[in-house]
Amino acid sequence: MSCTSFTTLTEEIRLKRGASGLGFNIIGGTDYQPNCKDSAIYVSKIKDDGPAALDGRLKERDQILAINGQELDNVTHQEAVEIFRNSGDVVTLLVLKKIIKNNQNSKSTLSPLVMAALGITVLAICVYVKYRRRL
Repeated sequence: MSCTSFTTLTEEIRLKRGASGLGFNIIGGTDYQPNCKDSAIYVSKIKDDGPAALDGRLKERDQILAINGQELDNVTHQEAVEIFRNSGDVVTLLVLKKIIKNNQNSKSTLSPLVMAALGITVLAICVYVKYRRRL
């Protein structure tokens, strides 16, 4: 049985806006709550070769607490987008990161997602081999 715990860390990240923005998408807000009763703003996607990806510190699922010192508590998704759009060429983000810690004494287990991917891969190989034999 695996025992997992979380710890949180806040980090300040400065990004220089590129030609296509800061290089990431957000999700969340008081009008869009992907997790029940959680109106925080989260990074949903890091765009390849954008400022965030090139910097390397910002990760998908990180929570954005503030932009240039302006806190994002109780804002709608659109309000958060507008704050980002009006934040200037150099943006300072206050980010909350969840760090997963695994208990060293527990056995390592594969996640159900990895197991499903392995199963689909094996099935695809079997279908391919069977199809090749017919030719």
